[in-house]
Amino acid sequence: MQETLTWRQAIAQQWYLTKFCFKKTPGFMMFHLFESIEIQISIFIEFTWMVNYILTAVEQGEDFRKILTCMGILIVFFGFFTIPYGLYHHYVLPKNKLVLYQAFCMEIYGKAKEIDLSCYDDKEFYETFILATEETDRCIDRYLSFSYTLAGQIISVLCSVFFCVYINPIALLVVAVLLPLELICVTQENKKTVEARMERVSHEQKREYGNRVFYLSDYAGELRLYQQMKGKCRADYEKSNYSIRSVNQQFGRKLFVYGLIHRVLLSSVVKEGAVWFILLYQMLVLRVLSGAQLVTSRSCIFRISNSMNNIINGCRTAAENAAYVYRIREFLQMEPTIVSGEEKSVPEGSGRLSVEHLDFGYLSGQQVLKDVSLTVEPGQKIALVGYNGSGKTTLVKLLLRLYDPDGGKICYHGKDIRDYQIMAYRRSIGSVFQDFKIYAATLKENVLMDVEDGSREENYRVEQALYDAHFMLEDNRLSYQIETPLTTEFEKNGINLSGGEAQKVAIARTLYRKQNLIIMDEPSSALDPLAEYRLNQELNEIARDKTVIFISHRLSTVRDADSIYMMENGRIVETGTHEELLMQGGKYAEMWKIQAGLYADAGA
Repeated sequence: MQETLTWRQAIAQQWYLTKFCFKKTPGFMMFHLFESIEIQISIFIEFTWMVNYILTAVEQGEDFRKILTCMGILIVFFGFFTIPYGLYHHYVLPKNKLVLYQAFCMEIYGKAKEIDLSCYDDKEFYETFILATEETDRCIDRYLSFSYTLAGQIISVLCSVFFCVYINPIALLVVAVLLPLELICVTQENKKTVEARMERVSHEQKREYGNRVFYLSDYAGELRLYQQMKGKCRADYEKSNYSIRSVNQQFGRKLFVYGLIHRVLLSSVVKEGAVWFILLYQMLVLRVLSGAQLVTSRSCIFRISNSMNNIINGCRTAAENAAYVYRIREFLQMEPTIVSGEEKSVPEGSGRLSVEHLDFGYLSGQQVLKDVSLTVEPGQKIALVGYNGSGKTTLVKLLLRLYDPDGGKICYHGKDIRDYQIMAYRRSIGSVFQDFKIYAATLKENVLMDVEDGSREENYRVEQALYDAHFMLEDNRLSYQIETPLTTEFEKNGINLSGGEAQKVAIARTLYRKQNLIIMDEPSSALDPLAEYRLNQELNEIARDKTVIFISHRLSTVRDADSIYMMENGRIVETGTHEELLMQGGKYAEMWKIQAGLYADAGA
């Protein structure tokens, strides 16, 4: 992936941000540029034009009242311009920054919803995605700072140049000679700064992971039980810090040299000496310069120089920002490989689901599923069983079209699922994953997983789904019933659910939607055997007219299934009912014998 950009590419990124900001907040951007220009004009009038006027008036013996009147007018003028200054910095800027932050984040979040799940398996993509999310706000900040600086400093340079041409054009020679040299130094310094930042990205991600391990509650218990893991995490954190320091040292020497040449040698020593030599020579030897003109010429030259340095530094920041924006745009321009079909809706009711000679691998050349075929008739209850790594969950992901197969196809209602619009197809399937998540939201929102309308019917359906999933709403902790906030991350009155309770909420999500095809990937792994048995009986009753696919390690969960598929090493090795598979005496029977004692009481 490209790390440094050409000037043309860098300008293209700034133009992209300019169009984005003007599209989202046109009024603010106009005020933003106006304020930067206005403040520089007022500074020029106060510290250059007025100083020259007063010194010249004193040298020529002007009436004091005339000078005083002029200063009074200018003071009123400056007072008037403090109003937009205060309005901009204390109200307009903070408000509109948040608008731009949100708009930029929404673009990234919108793309994150579209891209394929397979992208998260790609290290390069993931680094780009992480950078995009981390740099969003800072990209907007840097752009606003750059545009403010550029507009204002260009005006400052123009004012000073025109005034200097009027009073002493010879003094501009110093700027004309030194500016190209400063540009070269700044360009090289910027290039190395961007290279160093990109070099640190992967190390900073590892360090951030170490941070998360120590502050997230998910890891808190285990880190206290396994002290050696805490030591390893700390060692990895220190290693990441060491790598970052190494990168800083590697690029720091070159950055120091460029900074020394630019800021010390050219800006201070050479420029200061040359300016004072020319001005004093004009005044003392050639006698073509008055004292007022000397002071004003020196002020103009250094205002031009400082403004050019600000522009150069701004361009350096903009070029660095462009590298981040370039990668963010790479992310935003990603196109999903899972292409949505044209069929806008899936036929209602249960339909036949068929898997035909399915092959799939997460990485090229490493197959996880090999020639998998099965058929699920409408209303049938089937089960996928097997040991860890057999390919059960991968098959579920393909059924949900989170991935597309490398070979073969999946048909639903007699049509290849790739012919349906993705979201229409996914909405037609209810699913519970074994790695489901509980969000920092209300219990109701965790069931809905959608925008709520607040109706009584909606509340009733949520409560019914929770009841069907055997979630106890009578629990004394649920002080606000379905409006009770879950997790204590943001709400002091929130509650943390047990593993079994959380799993029931995840099951309620599926029951709420009443889809005709339901996929349960380890739906009861956090429940005890008796609770599991009761839940399975209830699920069978609720879903009696639906098609259900169970994936489980616990064979008691699936023994009532119409058909059971035993998977091993990405293949279906046995098929039949519970009794048929036991009679075969194969892999399933062996697995059942191992677990039989565990479920004896549950089946009573």
